[in-house]
This record gives sequence, C-alpha cells and structure tokens, in this order.
Amino acid sequence: MRSLLSCAALLFVVFAMAPSASGQGGYVTKKHPSRGIDFRKPKRWDKLPVQPTEEWVRFQLLEPVPEEERERRRLQPKIEIIDIPYVADSSPVTGAPTEPKEPEGDPVGPAPEADGEGEEPGEGANEEEAEEEKPPPPPLNSWERYLERKLKGWKAELVEELRPKGTRDEVWTREVYRLTRGARGGSDDGGRRRGRSQRSARRTGYAYVWSIPRRRTVVVFGQCAEDDLGELEPIFEEVGTELRLYQPDLREDERWRKRYAQKGYRAIDYRTPVRIEAMEDGWKVEDTENYIIVYNTSDQPLIRRIVKDLEDIREKYIELFPPSGPIEAVSTVRICSSMEEYHSYGGPPGSAGYWYDVTEELVLPDATVRKKGERTDKSNTFIILYHEAFHQYIHYSAGKLAPHSWFNEGYGDYFSGADISGGKVKRIGPNPWRVATIKRAVEQRKHVPLEDLIRYEQRDYYRNAGLCYAEGWSLVYFLNTSKVALRHETWSQILTVYFETLKAAWAEQLARLEAEGKEEDATAKLAAQKEAREAAVDAAFEGVDIWELQKAWMEYVAEIPDPNEKR
Repeated sequence: MRSLLSCAALLFVVFAMAPSASGQGGYVTKKHPSRGIDFRKPKRWDKLPVQPTEEWVRFQLLEPVPEEERERRRLQPKIEIIDIPYVADSSPVTGAPTEPKEPEGDPVGPAPEADGEGEEPGEGANEEEAEEEKPPPPPLNSWERYLERKLKGWKAELVEELRPKGTRDEVWTREVYRLTRGARGGSDDGGRRRGRSQRSARRTGYAYVWSIPRRRTVVVFGQCAEDDLGELEPIFEEVGTELRLYQPDLREDERWRKRYAQKGYRAIDYRTPVRIEAMEDGWKVEDTENYIIVYNTSDQPLIRRIVKDLEDIREKYIELFPPSGPIEAVSTVRICSSMEEYHSYGGPPGSAGYWYDVTEELVLPDATVRKKGERTDKSNTFIILYHEAFHQYIHYSAGKLAPHSWFNEGYGDYFSGADISGGKVKRIGPNPWRVATIKRAVEQRKHVPLEDLIRYEQRDYYRNAGLCYAEGWSLVYFLNTSKVALRHETWSQILTVYFETLKAAWAEQLARLEAEGKEEDATAKLAAQKEAREAAVDAAFEGVDIWELQKAWMEYVAEIPDPNEKR
C-alpha cells in the first residue's frame, strides 16, 4: 500500500490488539443472498471487505482496536467465513498417485533451475521430462485440503461433532476443531511485548465446519491469542453454530450484469460482485467509466462531486502521463463514513487514504470538517482523493510498476493542490499539508539531500515519512512551477525523461523475464522493477548538477506561501 500520510508521523505497525469481549452488545444478522450465507455478527465487531483475488474466504470480522494501548490485546481476534465449493478430482494420470502432494514452500513461481553441476549425461533432460509428466495437484474442495494448503503451520484436533442441521432436502454435518499455531510462550508480534511479556502469543481458535459431501463446505474459523480464547470462545461459537446456509441467489448478479452490458460499461466481471457485496452490506454504489464508487456517507453533494472530479482529474493524468498501453482496469473507490470506519477497513494508523493495487481498491474517509457555526470544509477529502487516484492511474500507466517514491508520492501530493471547475483542472496550488514541514526543514538545513532522496526506495522513504513526503512534493512542485526550473534546458525535462524511461525500461525488463521464464517469479520481478527505476532516475538526472539544482530548489521553497497562514 502506498498510504497518503497525515501530518503526524506514520505508524507502520498496525496494532494487533483488541478490547475485552465482554459487553459486545449482542449480535446482528448479516444476510448475503448472493453467497447463500447468513451469519451472526457481533455488533461491535467490524466486517472488513475481502480482497477480490481471494478464492475461499468470503467474510472477515475483526474485533476493533481500542485507543488505549494498555487495553490492546497481543493479537487481534478475527473470524473468517470460508466457502469451499466441491469440485470433482480430475481422472488420475496412468501410473500417477491420485493424491499428489503439493511442493514444499512457496508455490508461486517456477522451481529453481539446476546449475548442471554433477549431472550425468541426459540426467537434466530426464528430470525436465518427469516434471512435465507430473500431474497437477487435485482441486481444493474440502476442509482437509484447505487446512493442508492454506493453513500451513496450524495443527487441528477434532473436539466435537454437533448434531446435523438443515432441512429434509439439505442436511449439513457439523464438526468443531481446535486449532493451534506457534510455540507456547512465543511472540507473534515481531517481539513487541506492549507490556504483556509474560503472556503467550500463540495463536489458537476454533473451526466450525459445515459440509454436505460432494457439494459444499463452509467453515467459520475464529482465532485469537491463546490467553484470550476463554473469553472469546462464546463469540466464536455463536457465529460458528448459528449459520443459515442455502443456495446462492444469482438473480441480482444476472440483473446487474445485464444492466452493465446495456449501459456499455467495461469490466463487468469486476463491477458486479463489488456492487452486490456492497449493497448487501448496506453501502451505496455509483459507477463511472473508470471507477465503481462504494460509499457509506450520507453527504450526497460530496459523492456527486467525487464522481465528477475523479473523471475530470484523470484527464489531467492522461495528458501528463500517456499510458504505455490501453488501461482496461476499473478500480473501486471506497468512501468510508469517518476516519474510524476507514481504519476499521484496513487504513494504516497515521494514514489518511490508501491505494492497494492487489485489490484494485482506493480507500479513504469522508474527511469533511463539520463544526457548528463554521463553514463546512470538504477540502481534506479531495486532497486525499486526488492523491490516491494518481497512484491508481500511474500504476497502470507505467505498466503496473510503482515509480520511485519521490515521483509517486510527490506527484500524488502535487495533484492534491488541484482546483477543478467546469470539468477541467484550472490550476494546481501548494499542498496545505506539506508546505510548513518542508519550509521548516529547509530553513533548519534538516532536509534530505536531493541526491539521496531521488534514489530512495519506498522503505527508505518511509523511515522519515513526514519529511520525505513534504520534500517529494516540493521537488515535484518546484520542477512544475518554478520559472527557473521551467526555463532550464535540463531541469525542465527531468520529470518527462524519468517517466518515459521508466516505461521503456520496464517493458525491456518484462520481455527479459518472459524470455527467461521468470515472469511469475516474485523475487526476480522485484529485482527487475528496481532496475527499471534505477534506469529512469539515471536518465532523468544525467548531466544535472544536483547541488546547483538543490540550491535553486531550497531558494524556491523558502518563498512558497503557506496556504494555512491565510486562514
């Protein structure tokens, strides 16, 4: 996630703690006809959206994290509802076992290549031939296979068989498993004891397994720290034993697919489940050409402006950063009702919004300032929106590659100062969140040297996030608005050369990975991304006297008016 930081320093450790389970305030039944699952949700718990790429986890419930650190748990309790449809095993290959084991370790990417040392003549060819003949693993179609493949490291023990439940035509068997993971007394929080070093952080919980043989399995898996299990077990049991399961109702799915097709919207397979899931949770939905906006705020004028501004500012992105190819992706924009709801949906502490490329979702709160007797201020919401929408666009425009943070975050903050009217970006002014920070740092000579900043990878950038965000913004703002920079033969080309080189270098890296058969190798891909970024920054700053540039940038920063001083 590339999070838009607030003025406060970003906290990168999401506190995995929670309040007491007592006083949960009862339960509310959540109905999901499209999934064929109704379940009991503890009223105080948060229901988080599940990534669209997730194949089996349908719902995720988390106990909220209290503000007081001393009240937080070692591990945040959560409940997952897992839906496993039955898929018949394929016919076994002659001479092959019917239940081949999956390879150990990470299944993503090809196996390491042998270097050939010590091989007998023809040995490598035989191994390759044997590898080609090895049958694929059987489909994940049962609780046992889910446990083996998706819950590696967990130990399960059957502790109870409940009475079957259902109707005359559909009877579900029910089993309860006790699950444990990790050594007793060990730490699952990276060594952060938070004042409870004497307590065990071993994960444990219960899985309530409902199944109809050769049709469907639904699992409610509640987990927490071992020391909290006695307190949370009644909640796990309530959710796990009080399901209502039935055949999914596909009428809404069919209706929306037809409507989207009639209106000419693309990405129907993406839009339809996002819309239905949101509507079943009580959220409202709006569609545009490039976005599906899911919102839980009652401020309709705010939503109308968001719907319009998203498409308007995208035109500016396209003008400045022509994509490397057609962008077919559609993104979800989730507007939470408040900062509290935003954090319950995965917003990192200290952040104000985030774009997550894996789920193609942009998440932000309704950050409107509403004070009695004062004019309503909606500016913060749009500062966040324009920033995160840039991340979404540049990800696809560059070929699904993140630029260096000074460019990516700097431009995100640059567009946060956009003034949009009449369907056009009329002007781009200073970002009110960044000006004071960078002016103070430059005045006190505590800024990051530009020769370091332009080569920072994201982890380096985030080590001093508040300063780096402000400095990245000011560098991009300087190169876009300073007359000295715009008239300079080399400086005026830095941003354009960086982006164009980034696209070209990444295309070359992708071609190389494909030729080497490593396009799905995560490690090789990360290294290739870094090489593309380095090529871009080398080209952009070739022939630039970085100290001369820094001197001019510092002089410019000192003269930037602070918008907050006018208020």
